[in-house]
Amino acid sequence: MKHPVVLAAVLASSVAMSPLGRAQGTGGMDTGKKADKKSESQAHKGVGTVKKVDPAGGKVTLAHGPVQSLKWPAMTMTFIVKDKALLGKLSLDKKVEFEFVQQGSDYVITSAK
Repeated sequence: MKHPVVLAAVLASSVAMSPLGRAQGTGGMDTGKKADKKSESQAHKGVGTVKKVDPAGGKVTLAHGPVQSLKWPAMTMTFIVKDKALLGKLSLDKKVEFEFVQQGSDYVITSAK
């Protein structure tokens, strides 16, 4: 009869400890979250051609060359613009140099010329 009591005590203590473990972090394990935050704060540079401007959505689609800092190949993608005033500088088929940052799963243009 002692085995079910011991098992119940072990399960109860592990359940009681799990929220505490989460609140204290990962116990020194590297989960990659620091790298993600560093990547999100880093500015990246690119050169591309405007393919679409969406003033209502505050977005622009660019066909851009490789982005070395992210090891991206050339591709076409849609970016959010940080300041909708930047959209005035972006017209269809115009070649632009731009800087952007990652914010969560979005890529946000911070400057363009």
